[in-house]
Amino acid sequence: KVDKAVPIPGFTGGIGGRYAFTPRLSLTTGLYFTQRNSAYTYTETYPGDTAVGVFRDTYLVHTRQNGRLDMAHLEVPLLIEWAFLKGPQYESHLTFGVQAGYQLFYRLYGDIEVSLEGLDFLPIFGFSPQTRLIVARGPLEKQTIVLTRGDFGLTLGGGNRFQMNKHWMTFDIRYYHGLVDIFKKPSGTRFYNGSISFLLGYWL
Repeated sequence: KVDKAVPIPGFTGGIGGRYAFTPRLSLTTGLYFTQRNSAYTYTETYPGDTAVGVFRDTYLVHTRQNGRLDMAHLEVPLLIEWAFLKGPQYESHLTFGVQAGYQLFYRLYGDIEVSLEGLDFLPIFGFSPQTRLIVARGPLEKQTIVLTRGDFGLTLGGGNRFQMNKHWMTFDIRYYHGLVDIFKKPSGTRFYNGSISFLLGYWL
């Protein structure tokens, strides 16, 4: 299971468009490149056994990954924008809608550790049977995980727009909550995309 996931700053950039239904209600969309990064800890425990002749030893195998995952998506948001405060040269708005993404690539960094617990021979040397013996440690390989290509989720946010000559400058804060479990491997693992974005835009 994923025990911990900590977001690391990423990047979003692209082009957008806006269609006004009324002076206060509009539809916003675009095509964005987004890279989300996170540090995570993943642990897994399963039974193991070794047999040599008539002797058999059963134990628990513990694996622990300390990694960093960088993911890049091409994303298309579809957002309703409501201007709750509006003046001649400024407005404040709230946004809500859905967002679809397609994974372009991902990178995996970090290390993996494998330890065994409950080995029968440990008490002979004065160790507790619950002592964990580290048997392997090394760098993570990309094929350790497999991620889905598609992503889909909800976006909620708000911001301000200011007129500069004939054009507009915008500053938005958006929260994205993914609804798709992006981990295909390891099986049984649940991990959803999520991010807080600070967007600066210039509307022609």
